[in-house]
Amino acid sequence: MKTTKINEAQLLLDSQCTLGEGPIWDAKTQTLYWVDIEGKQLHNYNPEKEGHRFWELPSMAGAAVFKEDGNLLLALEEGLTTFDVLSGNITSHEVLKNTNQKMRYNDGKVGPNGHFYIGSMHKEFDPGSGNLYRVSSNWETDIQVPNTTISNGMAWTKDQKTFYFSDTEDYRMYRFDFDRTSGQLHNRSIAFEVPKEMGGADGMCIDEEDMLWIAHWRGNCIRRWNPKNGAVLEKIEVDAPQVTSCCFGGKKLDTLFITTARSGMTEEELHKYPKSGGLFKYRPKVKGTPTNLFKPE
Repeated sequence: MKTTKINEAQLLLDSQCTLGEGPIWDAKTQTLYWVDIEGKQLHNYNPEKEGHRFWELPSMAGAAVFKEDGNLLLALEEGLTTFDVLSGNITSHEVLKNTNQKMRYNDGKVGPNGHFYIGSMHKEFDPGSGNLYRVSSNWETDIQVPNTTISNGMAWTKDQKTFYFSDTEDYRMYRFDFDRTSGQLHNRSIAFEVPKEMGGADGMCIDEEDMLWIAHWRGNCIRRWNPKNGAVLEKIEVDAPQVTSCCFGGKKLDTLFITTARSGMTEEELHKYPKSGGLFKYRPKVKGTPTNLFKPE
């Protein structure tokens, strides 16, 4: 497998997140949001003003996504809630309620149909104990991919016909046919294998050319993959081993924002990689795609 070029990401904010994850770009405010899952925090950063703020959350939030009204939908351990970005108030929706303290939610994205897709996982990584759920506009839920271990990395192609998804522990990228009307996933197949020495496929995003930008957990990098043939087109080195996710942002969607983690690292590793848990950025030569919004009825 040939890598065409290697570049390096730059530290943007030394946020020291325990498990920074799920960055999303807010086009209205031109700011970035992300969660620190194990730190139980929601973060916001303004690249223009270099302003950083964060909110303490009552439990682990696996993901945050934008609602049509500008507020955030959070996947807290107990279930789905709305976070009011002005007041900081949290309102429960009594949807995907979870009472199992060994389980939490992990990584979620809104599809082009305005539905929310969110994975669950065991805190001690019990194999096959999670699912990938779909939450429709009327808050109805169903399971789209059962028996997952670590749901991660979701992306839809520009024509909205294909959905990519990774279960990190499988070291594979899966491809599904996507039905935009119903939101259902069909015809699961393997798009490509991820060699274990590269690090697990964690969070990801897709660019305007339908190429995947994948964060590699324990791989110290983001890689740009061609999902049609499994070729690595570019490698972005990150000065942190536990690279968790990425998204495109900026006025022209031409900046890649990258989250990382410190969770589980030894003192020796933290000494070697003190920027772990920070927010990084990279300017690729391709643009990303706009953020989809959850559209409840």
